[in-house]
Amino acid sequence: MGKFQEGLVHDSNTIQEESWLRMKRTIAIILVVSIVMLTVVGSALNGDYTKQTTVSVRPLSQTILAQYDTHAPIVITSNADFAANGATGVGTRSEPYTFKNLRIAATGVCIEVRDTTAFFAISNCKLQSGVADPAIWFQDVENGKVENCDVFGGSSSLELNQVTDCSATGNSFYGGHNGVLLFNSHNNTIIDNEIHNNQRGVMLDWTDHCAIVNNSIYSNSGYGIEVAVYSSNNTIYGNSFGWNHDENALDDGEDNNFDDGVSIGNLWSDYNSSESYQILGLRGNIDNFADILIDTTAPVIVPQYDTAIDIESNGNTITWLVGDQFPAYYIIEENDAQVILGIWSGGEITFDLDHLDIGTYAITITIYDGAGNSASDGIFVSVVSFLLGGLGTELVMIASGITVTSFIIIIILIKKLS
Repeated sequence: MGKFQEGLVHDSNTIQEESWLRMKRTIAIILVVSIVMLTVVGSALNGDYTKQTTVSVRPLSQTILAQYDTHAPIVITSNADFAANGATGVGTRSEPYTFKNLRIAATGVCIEVRDTTAFFAISNCKLQSGVADPAIWFQDVENGKVENCDVFGGSSSLELNQVTDCSATGNSFYGGHNGVLLFNSHNNTIIDNEIHNNQRGVMLDWTDHCAIVNNSIYSNSGYGIEVAVYSSNNTIYGNSFGWNHDENALDDGEDNNFDDGVSIGNLWSDYNSSESYQILGLRGNIDNFADILIDTTAPVIVPQYDTAIDIESNGNTITWLVGDQFPAYYIIEENDAQVILGIWSGGEITFDLDHLDIGTYAITITIYDGAGNSASDGIFVSVVSFLLGGLGTELVMIASGITVTSFIIIIILIKKLS
Protein backbone atom coordinates (compact mmCIF):
# COMPACT_ATOMS: atom_id res chain seq x y z
CA MET A 1 0.00 0.00 0.00
CA GLY A 2 1.28 3.50 -0.88
CA LYS A 3 1.81 6.31 1.54
CA PHE A 4 -1.15 8.20 0.06
CA GLN A 5 -3.47 5.26 0.64
CA GLU A 6 -2.04 4.72 4.09
CA GLY A 7 -2.78 8.38 4.85
CA LEU A 8 -6.35 8.00 3.65
CA VAL A 9 -6.86 4.97 5.83
CA HIS A 10 -5.31 6.73 8.78
CA ASP A 11 -7.47 9.83 8.24
CA SER A 12 -10.57 7.66 7.83
CA ASN A 13 -9.85 5.79 11.05
CA THR A 14 -9.23 9.05 12.85
CA ILE A 15 -12.52 10.52 11.61
CA GLN A 16 -14.39 7.35 12.58
CA GLU A 17 -12.85 7.35 16.04
CA GLU A 18 -13.75 11.01 16.53
CA SER A 19 -17.31 10.32 15.33
CA TRP A 20 -17.64 7.45 17.80
CA LEU A 21 -16.39 9.69 20.58
CA ARG A 22 -18.90 12.38 19.65
CA MET A 23 -21.66 9.76 19.51
CA LYS A 24 -20.69 8.35 22.91
CA ARG A 25 -20.78 11.83 24.41
CA THR A 26 -24.20 12.43 22.79
CA ILE A 27 -25.54 9.11 24.10
CA ALA A 28 -24.24 9.90 27.57
CA ILE A 29 -25.88 13.33 27.49
CA ILE A 30 -29.19 11.83 26.30
CA LEU A 31 -29.10 9.15 29.01
CA VAL A 32 -28.28 11.69 31.70
CA VAL A 33 -31.13 13.95 30.53
CA SER A 34 -33.52 10.97 30.50
CA ILE A 35 -32.50 9.93 33.99
CA VAL A 36 -32.82 13.49 35.27
CA MET A 37 -36.27 13.86 33.70
CA LEU A 38 -37.42 10.56 35.18
CA THR A 39 -36.12 11.60 38.59
CA VAL A 40 -37.91 14.94 38.36
CA VAL A 41 -41.13 13.25 37.30
CA GLY A 42 -40.84 10.70 40.09
CA SER A 43 -40.20 13.43 42.63
CA ALA A 44 -43.19 15.39 41.38
CA LEU A 45 -45.40 12.34 41.68
CA ASN A 46 -44.21 11.48 45.14
CA GLY A 47 -44.69 15.04 46.37
CA ASP A 48 -48.30 15.52 45.31
CA TYR A 49 -49.89 13.84 48.31
CA THR A 50 -51.66 15.06 51.43
CA LYS A 51 -51.17 12.07 53.68
CA GLN A 52 -53.87 11.43 56.26
CA THR A 53 -54.90 8.39 58.23
CA THR A 54 -58.62 7.69 58.02
CA VAL A 55 -60.92 4.85 58.95
CA SER A 56 -64.60 4.16 58.41
CA VAL A 57 -66.85 1.73 60.22
CA ARG A 58 -70.07 0.40 58.77
CA PRO A 59 -72.33 -1.64 61.09
CA LEU A 60 -73.68 -4.99 60.03
CA SER A 61 -77.23 -3.64 59.88
CA GLN A 62 -76.10 -1.11 57.27
CA THR A 63 -74.10 -3.35 54.92
CA ILE A 64 -77.22 -4.39 53.02
CA LEU A 65 -77.68 -0.84 51.78
CA ALA A 66 -76.25 -0.02 48.38
CA GLN A 67 -75.55 3.54 49.49
CA TYR A 68 -76.64 6.41 51.71
CA ASP A 69 -77.81 9.76 50.46
CA THR A 70 -75.73 12.46 52.11
CA HIS A 71 -78.11 14.99 53.61
CA ALA A 72 -78.01 18.21 55.58
CA PRO A 73 -79.44 18.24 59.13
CA ILE A 74 -83.23 18.08 59.20
CA VAL A 75 -85.47 20.28 61.36
CA ILE A 76 -89.21 19.52 61.59
CA THR A 77 -91.44 21.91 63.58
CA SER A 78 -94.90 20.92 62.32
CA ASN A 79 -96.68 18.08 60.53
CA ALA A 80 -96.46 19.98 57.25
CA ASP A 81 -92.66 20.13 57.50
CA PHE A 82 -92.26 16.41 56.83
CA ALA A 83 -93.33 16.63 53.19
CA ALA A 84 -91.57 19.96 52.77
CA ASN A 85 -88.29 18.29 53.82
CA GLY A 86 -88.64 15.40 51.39
CA ALA A 87 -90.18 12.67 53.55
CA THR A 88 -92.10 9.96 51.76
CA GLY A 89 -95.51 8.82 52.98
CA VAL A 90 -98.59 10.72 54.10
CA GLY A 91 -98.32 10.68 57.90
CA THR A 92 -100.83 7.95 58.72
CA ARG A 93 -100.25 4.86 60.86
CA SER A 94 -100.21 2.61 57.77
CA GLU A 95 -98.16 5.03 55.64
CA PRO A 96 -96.05 7.21 57.94
CA TYR A 97 -93.82 10.02 56.78
CA THR A 98 -90.40 8.41 56.36
CA PHE A 99 -86.80 9.56 56.14
CA LYS A 100 -84.76 6.61 54.90
CA ASN A 101 -81.16 5.75 53.92
CA LEU A 102 -79.74 9.15 54.86
CA ARG A 103 -76.21 9.92 55.99
CA ILE A 104 -76.01 13.03 58.17
CA ALA A 105 -72.89 14.24 59.96
CA ALA A 106 -73.25 17.43 61.99
CA THR A 107 -71.68 19.25 64.91
CA GLY A 108 -75.21 19.81 66.23
CA VAL A 109 -78.51 17.93 65.90
CA CYS A 110 -78.79 15.62 62.91
CA ILE A 111 -82.59 15.20 62.97
CA GLU A 112 -84.81 17.41 65.14
CA VAL A 113 -88.58 16.88 65.33
CA ARG A 114 -90.79 19.19 67.41
CA ASP A 115 -94.49 19.74 67.95
CA THR A 116 -95.83 16.98 65.70
CA THR A 117 -98.62 14.42 65.96
CA ALA A 118 -98.37 12.77 62.52
CA PHE A 119 -96.98 9.24 62.26
CA PHE A 120 -93.38 9.23 61.05
CA ALA A 121 -90.28 7.05 60.91
CA ILE A 122 -86.53 7.56 60.69
CA SER A 123 -85.26 4.38 59.08
CA ASN A 124 -81.91 2.89 58.02
CA CYS A 125 -79.98 6.12 58.52
CA LYS A 126 -76.37 6.72 59.57
CA LEU A 127 -76.07 9.74 61.84
CA GLN A 128 -73.12 11.30 63.61
CA SER A 129 -73.29 14.30 65.94
CA GLY A 130 -70.94 16.43 68.03
CA VAL A 131 -70.81 16.45 71.82
CA ALA A 132 -73.10 19.39 72.65
CA ASP A 133 -76.45 18.35 71.13
CA PRO A 134 -78.46 15.17 70.63
CA ALA A 135 -78.00 13.31 67.36
CA ILE A 136 -81.78 12.66 67.22
CA TRP A 137 -84.03 14.95 69.24
CA PHE A 138 -87.80 14.61 69.65
CA GLN A 139 -89.52 17.45 71.56
CA ASP A 140 -93.30 17.45 72.21
CA VAL A 141 -93.79 14.64 69.70
CA GLU A 142 -96.21 11.76 69.30
CA ASN A 143 -96.15 8.70 67.03
CA GLY A 144 -92.50 8.71 65.96
CA LYS A 145 -90.22 5.75 65.23
CA VAL A 146 -86.46 5.33 64.95
CA GLU A 147 -85.59 1.98 63.39
CA ASN A 148 -82.45 0.20 62.15
CA CYS A 149 -80.28 3.32 62.41
CA ASP A 150 -76.63 3.68 63.31
CA VAL A 151 -76.31 6.71 65.61
CA PHE A 152 -72.97 7.88 66.94
CA GLY A 153 -72.17 10.64 69.41
CA GLY A 154 -74.11 13.57 70.78
CA SER A 155 -75.12 14.67 74.24
CA SER A 156 -77.54 11.79 73.65
CA SER A 157 -77.64 9.58 70.59
CA LEU A 158 -81.43 9.65 71.01
CA GLU A 159 -83.25 12.16 73.23
CA LEU A 160 -87.01 11.94 73.80
CA ASN A 161 -88.25 15.05 75.61
CA GLN A 162 -91.97 15.32 76.49
CA VAL A 163 -92.69 12.53 74.05
CA THR A 164 -95.58 10.06 73.93
CA ASP A 165 -96.14 6.83 72.00
CA CYS A 166 -92.77 6.76 70.27
CA SER A 167 -90.37 3.84 69.79
CA ALA A 168 -86.76 2.97 68.95
CA THR A 169 -86.20 -0.49 67.48
CA GLY A 170 -83.14 -2.29 66.12
CA ASN A 171 -80.71 0.63 66.36
CA SER A 172 -77.12 1.09 67.51
CA PHE A 173 -76.67 4.03 69.89
CA TYR A 174 -73.05 4.55 70.87
CA GLY A 175 -70.31 7.09 71.48
CA GLY A 176 -72.57 9.66 73.18
CA HIS A 177 -72.97 11.05 76.67
CA ASN A 178 -76.26 9.14 76.89
CA GLY A 179 -77.15 6.37 74.51
CA VAL A 180 -80.87 7.03 75.07
CA LEU A 181 -82.40 9.77 77.25
CA LEU A 182 -86.10 9.89 78.06
CA PHE A 183 -87.16 13.05 79.92
CA ASN A 184 -90.72 13.80 81.03
CA SER A 185 -91.94 11.19 78.57
CA HIS A 186 -94.69 8.56 78.67
CA ASN A 187 -95.71 5.30 76.98
CA ASN A 188 -92.61 4.87 74.85
CA THR A 189 -90.78 1.67 73.87
CA ILE A 190 -87.04 1.06 73.54
CA ILE A 191 -86.62 -2.44 72.11
CA ASP A 192 -83.93 -4.62 70.45
CA ASN A 193 -81.20 -1.94 70.38
CA GLU A 194 -77.46 -2.06 70.98
CA ILE A 195 -76.55 0.70 73.46
CA HIS A 196 -72.86 0.71 74.24
CA ASN A 197 -69.70 2.74 74.74
CA ASN A 198 -71.55 5.81 75.98
CA GLN A 199 -71.02 7.55 79.29
CA ARG A 200 -74.46 6.32 80.36
CA GLY A 201 -76.46 3.71 78.48
CA VAL A 202 -80.12 4.61 79.18
CA MET A 203 -81.45 7.43 81.36
CA LEU A 204 -85.08 7.74 82.51
CA ASP A 205 -85.83 11.11 84.14
CA TRP A 206 -89.34 12.18 85.16
CA THR A 207 -90.53 9.39 82.89
CA ASP A 208 -93.26 6.81 83.38
CA HIS A 209 -94.94 3.81 81.75
CA CYS A 210 -92.11 3.17 79.31
CA ALA A 211 -90.79 -0.25 78.30
CA ILE A 212 -87.07 -1.03 77.97
CA VAL A 213 -87.09 -4.51 76.44
CA ASN A 214 -84.60 -6.91 74.81
CA ASN A 215 -81.74 -4.44 74.46
CA SER A 216 -78.00 -5.07 74.79
CA ILE A 217 -76.75 -2.39 77.19
CA TYR A 218 -73.05 -2.80 77.86
CA SER A 219 -69.57 -1.27 78.04
CA ASN A 220 -70.83 2.14 79.10
CA SER A 221 -68.48 4.11 81.31
CA GLY A 222 -71.20 5.00 83.85
CA TYR A 223 -74.44 3.13 84.56
CA GLY A 224 -75.98 0.77 82.07
CA ILE A 225 -79.41 2.13 82.97
CA GLU A 226 -80.25 4.88 85.43
CA VAL A 227 -83.81 5.50 86.59
CA ALA A 228 -83.96 8.87 88.32
CA VAL A 229 -86.23 10.19 91.07
CA TYR A 230 -89.85 10.80 89.94
CA SER A 231 -89.61 8.12 87.25
CA SER A 232 -92.22 5.44 87.87
CA ASN A 233 -94.04 2.41 86.52
CA ASN A 234 -91.44 1.63 83.90
CA THR A 235 -90.84 -1.96 82.85
CA ILE A 236 -87.32 -3.22 82.18
CA TYR A 237 -86.85 -6.86 81.15
CA GLY A 238 -85.28 -9.17 78.58
CA ASN A 239 -82.18 -6.97 78.42
CA SER A 240 -78.52 -7.97 78.54
CA PHE A 241 -76.69 -5.71 81.00
CA GLY A 242 -72.96 -6.27 80.88
CA TRP A 243 -69.62 -4.81 81.91
CA ASN A 244 -70.85 -1.25 82.56
CA HIS A 245 -68.21 0.56 84.55
CA ASP A 246 -70.13 2.05 87.50
CA GLU A 247 -73.01 -0.39 87.88
CA ASN A 248 -75.25 -2.21 85.46
CA ALA A 249 -78.35 -0.51 86.90
CA LEU A 250 -79.43 2.23 89.31
CA ASP A 251 -83.07 2.80 90.30
CA ASP A 252 -84.02 5.81 92.42
CA GLY A 253 -87.58 5.97 91.05
CA GLU A 254 -90.80 4.38 92.24
CA ASP A 255 -92.70 1.22 91.24
CA ASN A 256 -90.39 0.30 88.41
CA ASN A 257 -90.18 -3.37 87.45
CA PHE A 258 -87.02 -5.16 86.38
CA ASP A 259 -88.90 -8.26 85.18
CA ASP A 260 -92.19 -8.95 83.43
CA GLY A 261 -93.83 -10.20 86.62
CA VAL A 262 -94.21 -13.70 85.19
CA SER A 263 -90.95 -15.39 84.19
CA ILE A 264 -88.63 -13.06 82.30
CA GLY A 265 -86.01 -10.90 83.95
CA ASN A 266 -82.69 -9.59 82.62
CA LEU A 267 -79.21 -11.00 82.06
CA TRP A 268 -76.53 -9.44 84.28
CA SER A 269 -72.77 -9.83 83.93
CA ASP A 270 -72.33 -9.37 87.72
CA TYR A 271 -75.08 -11.74 88.82
CA ASN A 272 -74.38 -14.19 91.65
CA SER A 273 -76.86 -16.99 91.05
CA SER A 274 -76.91 -17.94 94.72
CA GLU A 275 -78.68 -14.66 95.56
CA SER A 276 -81.47 -12.45 94.22
CA TYR A 277 -80.25 -9.74 91.90
CA GLN A 278 -80.34 -6.49 93.85
CA ILE A 279 -80.75 -3.25 91.89
CA LEU A 280 -78.64 -0.43 93.28
CA GLY A 281 -80.69 2.57 94.41
CA LEU A 282 -83.09 4.09 96.92
CA ARG A 283 -85.92 1.58 96.45
CA GLY A 284 -84.05 -1.68 96.95
CA ASN A 285 -85.58 -3.09 93.77
CA ILE A 286 -85.02 -6.71 92.72
CA ASP A 287 -84.98 -8.60 89.46
CA ASN A 288 -86.95 -11.69 90.44
CA PHE A 289 -86.02 -13.70 87.34
CA ALA A 290 -82.43 -12.62 86.83
CA ASP A 291 -79.88 -14.79 85.06
CA ILE A 292 -76.15 -14.47 84.48
CA LEU A 293 -74.68 -12.94 81.33
CA ILE A 294 -71.55 -14.78 80.21
CA ASP A 295 -69.61 -14.21 77.00
CA THR A 296 -66.44 -16.19 76.36
CA THR A 297 -66.69 -16.19 72.55
CA ALA A 298 -64.05 -14.19 70.68
CA PRO A 299 -65.15 -11.78 67.95
CA VAL A 300 -65.08 -12.99 64.35
CA ILE A 301 -62.74 -11.27 61.89
CA VAL A 302 -62.28 -12.29 58.25
CA PRO A 303 -58.50 -12.19 57.57
CA GLN A 304 -57.05 -10.21 54.67
CA TYR A 305 -54.07 -10.93 52.41
CA ASP A 306 -50.69 -9.22 52.16
CA THR A 307 -50.71 -6.63 49.39
CA ALA A 308 -48.60 -4.16 47.43
CA ILE A 309 -49.79 -0.72 46.39
CA ASP A 310 -48.42 2.01 44.15
CA ILE A 311 -47.36 5.28 45.80
CA GLU A 312 -48.77 7.18 42.81
CA SER A 313 -52.28 5.69 43.19
CA ASN A 314 -55.20 6.80 45.37
CA GLY A 315 -58.12 5.11 47.08
CA ASN A 316 -56.16 2.20 48.60
CA THR A 317 -57.88 0.63 51.61
CA ILE A 318 -58.16 -2.52 53.68
CA THR A 319 -61.65 -3.66 54.69
CA TRP A 320 -62.18 -6.24 57.41
CA LEU A 321 -65.52 -7.97 57.94
CA VAL A 322 -66.02 -8.28 61.70
CA GLY A 323 -68.76 -9.44 64.01
CA ASP A 324 -69.70 -10.16 67.62
CA GLN A 325 -72.76 -10.20 69.84
CA PHE A 326 -71.31 -7.41 71.99
CA PRO A 327 -68.96 -5.35 69.77
CA ALA A 328 -67.04 -2.67 71.63
CA TYR A 329 -63.86 -1.12 70.22
CA TYR A 330 -60.86 -1.75 67.95
CA ILE A 331 -57.19 -0.76 67.66
CA ILE A 332 -55.24 -0.48 64.40
CA GLU A 333 -51.44 -0.42 64.52
CA GLU A 334 -48.73 0.31 61.95
CA ASN A 335 -45.41 -1.36 62.73
CA ASP A 336 -46.52 -1.81 66.36
CA ALA A 337 -47.44 1.88 66.77
CA GLN A 338 -51.11 2.59 67.50
CA VAL A 339 -52.72 4.86 64.90
CA ILE A 340 -56.46 4.35 65.45
CA LEU A 341 -58.62 3.60 68.51
CA GLY A 342 -62.31 3.50 67.66
CA ILE A 343 -65.73 2.09 68.47
CA TRP A 344 -67.30 -0.57 66.28
CA SER A 345 -70.76 -2.12 66.07
CA GLY A 346 -70.07 -5.09 63.83
CA GLY A 347 -70.05 -5.22 60.03
CA GLU A 348 -67.07 -3.56 58.32
CA ILE A 349 -63.98 -1.61 59.36
CA THR A 350 -62.17 0.09 56.46
CA PHE A 351 -58.68 1.54 56.91
CA ASP A 352 -57.16 4.05 54.48
CA LEU A 353 -53.65 3.30 53.15
CA ASP A 354 -53.01 6.43 51.07
CA HIS A 355 -51.06 8.10 53.88
CA LEU A 356 -48.26 5.51 53.68
CA ASP A 357 -44.87 6.41 52.16
CA ILE A 358 -42.65 4.00 50.25
CA GLY A 359 -41.70 1.06 52.46
CA THR A 360 -43.14 -2.09 54.02
CA TYR A 361 -45.65 -1.88 56.85
CA ALA A 362 -47.08 -4.41 59.27
CA ILE A 363 -50.76 -3.44 59.69
CA THR A 364 -52.56 -5.10 62.60
CA ILE A 365 -56.16 -4.77 63.72
CA THR A 366 -57.37 -6.05 67.09
CA ILE A 367 -61.08 -6.01 67.87
CA TYR A 368 -62.58 -6.31 71.35
CA ASP A 369 -66.04 -7.11 72.61
CA GLY A 370 -67.73 -5.89 75.77
CA ALA A 371 -66.56 -8.88 77.79
CA GLY A 372 -62.92 -8.27 76.84
CA ASN A 373 -62.63 -11.08 74.29
CA SER A 374 -60.50 -10.17 71.30
CA ALA A 375 -59.40 -11.24 67.82
CA SER A 376 -56.63 -9.93 65.56
CA ASP A 377 -55.51 -9.95 61.97
CA GLY A 378 -52.19 -8.74 60.58
CA ILE A 379 -50.98 -8.16 57.03
CA PHE A 380 -47.94 -6.69 55.31
CA VAL A 381 -48.46 -3.76 52.96
CA SER A 382 -45.61 -2.91 50.57
CA VAL A 383 -45.72 0.59 49.12
CA VAL A 384 -43.63 0.89 45.95
CA SER A 385 -43.28 3.15 42.92
CA PHE A 386 -44.36 1.63 39.61
CA LEU A 387 -43.16 4.68 37.72
CA LEU A 388 -42.77 2.88 34.39
CA GLY A 389 -45.45 0.35 35.08
CA GLY A 390 -47.92 1.75 32.56
CA LEU A 391 -50.28 3.04 35.24
CA GLY A 392 -51.54 5.76 32.93
CA THR A 393 -50.84 9.00 34.74
CA GLU A 394 -49.84 11.90 32.52
CA LEU A 395 -46.44 12.29 34.14
CA VAL A 396 -45.63 8.62 33.72
CA MET A 397 -46.60 8.85 30.05
CA ILE A 398 -44.33 11.90 29.60
CA ALA A 399 -41.45 10.12 31.31
CA SER A 400 -41.93 7.03 29.16
CA GLY A 401 -42.07 9.18 26.03
CA ILE A 402 -38.79 10.90 26.93
CA THR A 403 -37.07 7.55 27.44
CA VAL A 404 -38.38 6.04 24.18
CA THR A 405 -37.39 9.15 22.19
CA SER A 406 -33.93 9.07 23.69
CA PHE A 407 -33.31 5.49 22.62
CA ILE A 408 -34.65 6.15 19.11
CA ILE A 409 -32.11 8.97 18.73
CA ILE A 410 -29.34 6.67 19.93
CA ILE A 411 -30.31 3.99 17.38
CA ILE A 412 -30.37 6.55 14.53
CA LEU A 413 -26.93 7.81 15.53
CA ILE A 414 -25.52 4.31 15.58
CA LYS A 415 -26.96 3.53 12.13
CA LYS A 416 -25.53 6.74 10.67
CA LEU A 417 -22.09 5.92 11.99
CA SER A 418 -22.18 2.30 10.93
